[in-house]
Amino acid sequence: MLYYMSKVKKEWSTRSITTPDGITISFFDNKLHNWNGPALKYPSSMKKKAEYYLYGIQQTREDWMEFRKDRSGVPPEKNPQVQSRF
Repeated sequence: MLYYMSKVKKEWSTRSITTPDGITISFFDNKLHNWNGPALKYPSSMKKKAEYYLYGIQQTREDWMEFRKDRSGVPPEKNPQVQSRF
């Protein structure tokens, strides 16, 4: 059972690595992913734009911002912004 728990924790870990070229890569569940910024950040000397990924799917910055805005962590029935009438 202990082995299973450590395996699960390892699979769902978030990691960021920096390559020798200076590229910062963020992973979640072994897929490119980052809610806090671009998953691929290039150094300014490379003159490349940062790339945004969510769960391994590449997004434009605008789409990424929209997805990020929609995540509040509160279920709709507890969110005061959602008003439903029955």
